[in-house]
Amino acid sequence: MPVIHGKNFIWTHLEKPTADDVMEIAKNCDLHPLVAEELLRPTFRPKVEVYDTYLYLILHFPRFDARDSSYGAEIDFIIGKDFFITAQYGRMPALEQFISACEMDKRKSKQYLSSVGELLYYLLSGLFLSSFQELEKMDKIISAMENVIFKERNRDYVEDISLLRREILDFRRAINPQQSVLESLEEEGKVFLGKNMQPYVGRIIGDYLRIWHILENHKETIEALHETNESLLSLRMAEITKNLTIMAFITFPLTLIASLFSMNTKILPIVGIPYDFWIIIGIMFVGIAGMFVFFKWKKWI
Repeated sequence: MPVIHGKNFIWTHLEKPTADDVMEIAKNCDLHPLVAEELLRPTFRPKVEVYDTYLYLILHFPRFDARDSSYGAEIDFIIGKDFFITAQYGRMPALEQFISACEMDKRKSKQYLSSVGELLYYLLSGLFLSSFQELEKMDKIISAMENVIFKERNRDYVEDISLLRREILDFRRAINPQQSVLESLEEEGKVFLGKNMQPYVGRIIGDYLRIWHILENHKETIEALHETNESLLSLRMAEITKNLTIMAFITFPLTLIASLFSMNTKILPIVGIPYDFWIIIGIMFVGIAGMFVFFKWKKWI
């Protein structure tokens, strides 16, 4: 358990906390048994709860992987007057980098660890910045897909678009419930963070709203790309069907004439006269030319 000393508080970080870790923290900070129980395992929904001497906050921060699905990495915060506790249950590079900066960089340590309120603000800012960076990766993939769809109209990108739609859906599912939690934090945090921290919490809410608006824009863009891809595929199939139909009608006279002159009858016109083969071939070409002229006149080709 990394322990970092702030100006007037102690920050304890738990990574995949065990029962012994939670028992020690609960004893030292007088945590409610329900809070201690929730620290043992991830929670699916974010929330904020106020207790007598501390505030319990759960948030999820999406992670985006181009080769895998997005997932929400949970971080639990317990904020008291003289202690600050965080718990993580999966890899969170942004959080690990922040902890490393607090331990190794004296300037940043002095800036971040002046109070529990400022530590919460800078930590949440770093985590939301990480979400912005994830959205930038997603934006590059969407832009690349958009260019490719219009350049290579003959390819089917339904699977690629479906995977990206799933990523956006997972990202939205992780971050959507947080707005009400952050708004509650702005109200409930007055007791534990002080009124002077309200502008900071307001800025955090602003970061969240910007992330949500970018997600909405990504969702609309990928839906438009999906419809465009479907339209291009439909147009391609229509052109293929039209070409096959034209070929079938052009070869129809050939098949008909060949069938007529292959009939086993006593009398067949043209058959037997000089150059009968070439006359029949000429009739076939005239039939093909007639069908071609007809299609041009109808503007089907």
